[in-house]
Amino acid sequence: MTHSAPGRPAAPARTESAPHDNDPSELRVQDLDLNLLKTFRAVYEERHVGRAALRLGVTQPSVSYALGRLRLMFRDALFVRTGTGVEPTPRAQRLALSVDKALAILQDVLDEGSRFTPDSTQRVFRLHMSDFAASAFLPTLLAAFDRRAPGAVIETLHVDECQLNVALESGRIDFALGHFADASSHFQRTALLHERCVLLMPRRTAQRVALPDDYVLDGDAPDTLRFVAVTSHPQSMQLLERHGLMPRVRAALPDFMVVPALLQDGDYALILPETIAITFAARQPCALYEIAGAGEWAVNAYWHRRFDADPGHRWLRALLLELFNIGELAPFDAWLAPQPPACA
Repeated sequence: MTHSAPGRPAAPARTESAPHDNDPSELRVQDLDLNLLKTFRAVYEERHVGRAALRLGVTQPSVSYALGRLRLMFRDALFVRTGTGVEPTPRAQRLALSVDKALAILQDVLDEGSRFTPDSTQRVFRLHMSDFAASAFLPTLLAAFDRRAPGAVIETLHVDECQLNVALESGRIDFALGHFADASSHFQRTALLHERCVLLMPRRTAQRVALPDDYVLDGDAPDTLRFVAVTSHPQSMQLLERHGLMPRVRAALPDFMVVPALLQDGDYALILPETIAITFAARQPCALYEIAGAGEWAVNAYWHRRFDADPGHRWLRALLLELFNIGELAPFDAWLAPQPPACA
């Protein structure tokens, strides 16, 4: 019992106010049941409670109960009975478009992780390629995109090798194609092909120095044979050094871009990856020879494992393996001459 001071009225007992569960002014997004929106849309489109229940796979009383909750939330009847079913009120008509948009956005969020349609996508795939990989893979890959994903775009980005790990991890690039000895072990990789180096020169050069058809470079290159080096390719540079040919190098190139012109007009030999050498030899008369101890290395596709489940990423990985993977389709057969010229 509460006692008041003499001459003063007793103060009313203090009570805790209950939350206004049904006050629409207190309605928050987290209080809204997604099933209520689905029920609203079904009733709005069917104009009939029974048909809405069948569409939703629930009982008619469940739909009626959901409508009761919606009416309390929005302080509106929303749907009124007619001789054939129900009709929306003006408030329900205004709500309908917003409800459709909200449900569509939620569906897009749910579908984003599992939906990828190559023939309609406009996705940009960003690839880092060594100059060798660009020459070897890009023409065939572009042709495949034209057939299967005509709206998709391939963007090639040059990334310094010291930044390659960061670029893959951050998603700045989707894939790196090539042979990168310093790539992190945290990255996924798959071998697209195994490559080796060969000796390439114009046919007239081979005739000038009188090389036999079965010649194998093994530290015994003719004294008058001069070389051009491609410095961006470490395996080529290592073979020049191993066979004592660096003193005969007359020019050092950063990439393969001017090699076709040198083969056409020059009188030089080059040590190049075999795939690139065959490409150049298919366009003009050249001679190709084996190199002793050339060895092989893997040309890989690298990506970060956090993109393993991305549907577009999975699609491009499968395409790369289909086009280039060892034991699958022969690489480059779509754009090289059917037969390389015989060695001179």
